[in-house]
Amino acid sequence: MKWIVSFFAAAIAALFLSVNAQAFEVPYIDGYEEFAENVEVIQSGDFRLDIEEIFNDLLDRIQGEVKGFIGNTAVILVLSMLSSTVGTLNDAFGEKSAGQASFFVFFTLISGLALSCFADAMLYAKETISLMCGFMTKLTPVLILMLFTCCKAVSAAAFEPVMSGAVFVISIVIEKCLVPLITFSAVLSVAGNVGDKTGITGFIKIVKSLTKWIMALVITIFTGINAIYGFSSIALDAVGVKTVRFAVGSLVPVVGGFLSDSLDAVVTSAGLLKNAVGISGILIICGICVIPVIKIGVMQLCIRLAAAVAEPIIDKRISSMLWDMSDAVTSVFGMVVLTAVLFLINICIILTATSAG
Repeated sequence: MKWIVSFFAAAIAALFLSVNAQAFEVPYIDGYEEFAENVEVIQSGDFRLDIEEIFNDLLDRIQGEVKGFIGNTAVILVLSMLSSTVGTLNDAFGEKSAGQASFFVFFTLISGLALSCFADAMLYAKETISLMCGFMTKLTPVLILMLFTCCKAVSAAAFEPVMSGAVFVISIVIEKCLVPLITFSAVLSVAGNVGDKTGITGFIKIVKSLTKWIMALVITIFTGINAIYGFSSIALDAVGVKTVRFAVGSLVPVVGGFLSDSLDAVVTSAGLLKNAVGISGILIICGICVIPVIKIGVMQLCIRLAAAVAEPIIDKRISSMLWDMSDAVTSVFGMVVLTAVLFLINICIILTATSAG
């Protein structure tokens, strides 16, 4: 009888150690080779962030984007000056009809350039958000598996639908709500400034406010739900770990005491791997969004600069259109930042909440 008990005890011990040995393997995400490399470096303790190098790289990138976009800004300024000159000459000679015709020509050219910038910004935003959502879809099961290996079964069960739901709902809200609203506001900014009597300024403000409210509502709801699930599961996870430790020490003969004593070390090792996975995920998301954010931010600043410089010399309808278009690009910028911040907050809440207990 004793040899049977010893056999099963040894089998349980071997199974326990083999499962955790497999769990401690560095996870790999298809298409993101740097993810596994980051996990290994972070877990080894050799990971370092060179702030000076990062700052210099960002500064070089910003300068490059400014040089690449300054051409469109210069064209808008030149067209603005030509519009002002032609309008002044027409007024001097009393050619009101010619003045109106020249205004519409220059307005069409300038608004076309502004809309082209907006379209580029929207394209960058949609591609970046798609990449972030795709990465989070692949990161979620890896991070949930790490929670299970840390004996955080309750947290894993709570966060799994939250993270999956965040990716799904964010993609739907952006595709069905934010993108149409922001595009609609950009079109309205052109249509609303064509004529002197086109009174849709209030409607444009409503569309902009609705966009901002949707962004704020999305990030508030999901961070709130994440926080509630995270902090409510800490106590249950702590009870679960204690239960497992007691069961292993009391019910597994021969090696039960050894397994119970080594459980804390196993959970701690799994926790280190979990944190390395989460930090690596944060780095990948930042790497995905940083360049598009710089591009869109530079576009927005250049359009605002063109509107500010040209405002004293051009028709107020053109300057108003440029300011409204810069607001539309700012909304695109906010949409990308919103998605990145939401995913980063979700990961940070998971890492913080599941580190307790």
